[in-house]
Amino acid sequence: MSPTKGFLWSVVSFITAAIYGSIPTYLIVTYWQWINSIIWEGQPIYTLTLFILFLWFISLILTVIYLVAGIRAIVQRKSEDLGIPRGVKGFGAISSGIVIIFMIIWYIIFNQIAFFSMLPP
Repeated sequence: MSPTKGFLWSVVSFITAAIYGSIPTYLIVTYWQWINSIIWEGQPIYTLTLFILFLWFISLILTVIYLVAGIRAIVQRKSEDLGIPRGVKGFGAISSGIVIIFMIIWYIIFNQIAFFSMLPP
C-alpha cells in the first residue's frame, strides 16, 4: 500500500468535514431568526426549531467523525489497513462529490455560490 493513499483519503475526509461543518452552520446562523418567527395558529413552532437543532448536531457529529477519520488516515497511512471503515470512506466520497458537483452546477447556472448565497425570506 502506498503512503499517498492515506493522504488522499485524508483529503477526502477533511473536505467532507468542511462540508458538513460549514454549510449547516451557515444555514442555521442565517435562518435562525426566520425559523423562530414561524407561527401557526398564533403559536410559534418550537418543534421545528428543535428538529433543526437536532439535524445541526448530527452534522457536527459527522464533522468530528470525518476529522478523526482524516487524522487516522494520515497516521496509519503506512499500514495495510487505513483503519477507516468502508462505509465511512464511501459515504464521505459520494456525499462530498454530490455536494461539490451541485455547487459547481449552481455556480455555472446562477453565478452564485450554492448554500452561501441563500438568504431568508
